[in-house]
Amino acid sequence: MGRSRHFIDTQYGIRKVGEELMIRDSPMFINTDENFTNRGTAIRGTEGLWELWTRKNVCTEVINTGDLKTYKKLLINSNAHLTDISL
Repeated sequence: MGRSRHFIDTQYGIRKVGEELMIRDSPMFINTDENFTNRGTAIRGTEGLWELWTRKNVCTEVINTGDLKTYKKLLINSNAHLTDISL
């Protein structure tokens, strides 16, 4: 039996394509400190930001205003907010 993935955000979240991690049309590079780079922008991976990037139903207790602002910038930067891009 396969693992359940119903909790993973497949619309706006990180997904694996081949050997690369992607957010919509942009590769994500994650380092050993769980920070990441998207289109040349280095981002500190906070618990709240990881929650936003990976969950359909987020735990709002770990998300702060800074996480939301960063999440919005990354959605725009990666074109994740657009619906007409072929994946």
